[in-house]
Amino acid sequence: MKGIFIYSFVITLILSLAQFNLSNAFGEKIDYKKLYKNHKCIKCHGFDGKGTKRGKKLGTPDFTDAEWQASVTDEQLINSITNGKKKMPKRGHKMTTEEIKAMVKYVRFFVPKKKRK
Repeated sequence: MKGIFIYSFVITLILSLAQFNLSNAFGEKIDYKKLYKNHKCIKCHGFDGKGTKRGKKLGTPDFTDAEWQASVTDEQLINSITNGKKKMPKRGHKMTTEEIKAMVKYVRFFVPKKKRK
């Protein structure tokens, strides 16, 4: 019985690694803007990241707020996207790890750059 478990584990691990390597082998560029739109993030977070009326009612953060950006780690954002948060649906089953990381980078783009003097 123990041997079957180990065998199953090894097969699962090999298949997982093969899938990961194949997805990276083709070097597909992730279109984070398309992901943001296709996963309906804009419904609550808006095109500009400030949040829609609907989103604000649900407690959506303003991605353009530098204080909010500084208060949230990439790991927290990954967790929120993967597992959902409050009314936000989880996306871990619909997006790859690479796509989720790309979404975190996109969220970080919303913070305005400080004006140079």
